[in-house]
Amino acid sequence: MKIVFIAGPLTTGGDGSREYVASNILKAEQFQIALINQGIGVFCAHTHTQFHNEKGSTAPDAYYYELDLEFLKRIADAVVMVPGWEKSWGATNEEKIANELGLPVFYPESPEKIEDVIAWHKNNL
Repeated sequence: MKIVFIAGPLTTGGDGSREYVASNILKAEQFQIALINQGIGVFCAHTHTQFHNEKGSTAPDAYYYELDLEFLKRIADAVVMVPGWEKSWGATNEEKIANELGLPVFYPESPEKIEDVIAWHKNNL
C-alpha cells in the first residue's frame, strides 16, 4: 500500500484560536477521508496530533512536529498539500523535504479534485 502524507496549516496562518485549528483539522480530515475512500493509504498529522494537549499529553508541539517529519521521511510515498499550505511554516517545510526526497507532491483544490493522486496511486501499485 502506498502512503500519502497530508500536509497543511494547523496553527499558523490564522488567529491561532481553537476554532481556527479545528477548521484546519477538518479540512485535512476531508482530504484524508477522500483518499481513504479511494483505497489510498494516508498519514494525516492533523488527526494524529489533534488537540493532544487537551488529552493529557505534556509533550511540546515541537515533539509532534518532529514525529510527523519522521513519518514523512520514513513512510510517505507522496504528499498532498491542503489548500492554504503556503501560510504554514510547517507545511512549507514538509513540501521542501518531500521535494528533496523526490516524492510526488500534489496540490488539489479540494477533496473532490484528487484525480491526479488517484491516477498516481493506480500507476504505482
